[in-house]
Amino acid sequence: IFPSMYNGLFRWRSNTKRFLQLITGLLVVNYILLIVTWFSVKDANGYTHYDPETGNAQPVSEYNKDAFMHNAVVLGWYLFSPFWILYFVVGACTAFLYDAYRPTEKVNARYWGYVADGCSLVILIWSICLIAQGDNSYNFDKSFDLRPDEADNFTDAAATNRIWDNICGRLFAPLTTLWIFSLSTGEGWTAMLFRMPFLVETISPHSYNCFLFHQMVGQWYYAATRNGWWNWWQYRKTMYWFSPGPCPVEWYEYFYVVMLTVMFSSLMNVTAEPLMSAFISFLTSVIFGVPDSDDVDAEMALITAIEDMTGFAPELDWTLDQCGLSSVGLPQLAARLKKAFSSKAKPVSVSAAQLSNARTIGDIADVLESAMAQANADGI
Repeated sequence: IFPSMYNGLFRWRSNTKRFLQLITGLLVVNYILLIVTWFSVKDANGYTHYDPETGNAQPVSEYNKDAFMHNAVVLGWYLFSPFWILYFVVGACTAFLYDAYRPTEKVNARYWGYVADGCSLVILIWSICLIAQGDNSYNFDKSFDLRPDEADNFTDAAATNRIWDNICGRLFAPLTTLWIFSLSTGEGWTAMLFRMPFLVETISPHSYNCFLFHQMVGQWYYAATRNGWWNWWQYRKTMYWFSPGPCPVEWYEYFYVVMLTVMFSSLMNVTAEPLMSAFISFLTSVIFGVPDSDDVDAEMALITAIEDMTGFAPELDWTLDQCGLSSVGLPQLAARLKKAFSSKAKPVSVSAAQLSNARTIGDIADVLESAMAQANADGI
């Protein structure tokens, strides 16, 4: 939905009031959706494992019918796009609001640092409170004040626990929206912390790999330190689908596992990833053929890329504002151009920072040609 949404939002560009109204309305819709969903599923009944008339055990096929609707709603809440795409639209509107308001150009820009740090403090305190409650797995004698009773049950309808976990996070959508907006100004202690070179250059490139590899690295760590495997999946689960459990190690070992996961990610980046990329590039060249970047018309490729993003083909003398790019669309355009002009033998480096000084589409074409010339001069 990005091109159509982008074109729709671009018509209101520079209209700060309109974007504020839109974001507010979407966040109100978010709360309505959360309330309706919670009150629809919180009182789910158990499944008829036994016939209510005879008392005989029911076959699995029978009580699975009782489980279907409740689990379908909870699983759909996680995976069905209408339930989460709302936050994608809120993020896009926030980006346009930032471009319209331009908070860093205001005399009170430093106050956004206070806002960002305040949001960070609230998130930190709430996280500490949640963690301090401890693990609620099969602890029948412990009450959890930050969870409703319906989200603490151990019956057939325990999927309600899972949907509350998700709803609890979405309740903070207004706070996280304000947090991201204020952080984007670069003001405050939080922004200063997050732009540390160690986090930006060393840790952040491994974020997705940590998501992919943390399970297996945790398994290996447990096996190496406990002389046995943590075979969580060999036991009956509390839910029909996606029923994970935390790796049972001490709290301080969390940091060991994180460091090991980052190290393993780094190893994959210099071993498996180049090999897989080369293999995929080879298959692509065999099946589709890859033209040499020197044979590609930079101006036509640029116009095509912009047309794919915005829905209309620009002229070279159009400004970025006229094309609906400005600062919002430059990162995506840079990624598209880098992919279009790079090859295994001659990667072309194009970044949003390089494009940010351009005023017209022709200026971007000049930047692109300079990048291609630089790649040739480097002998790549």
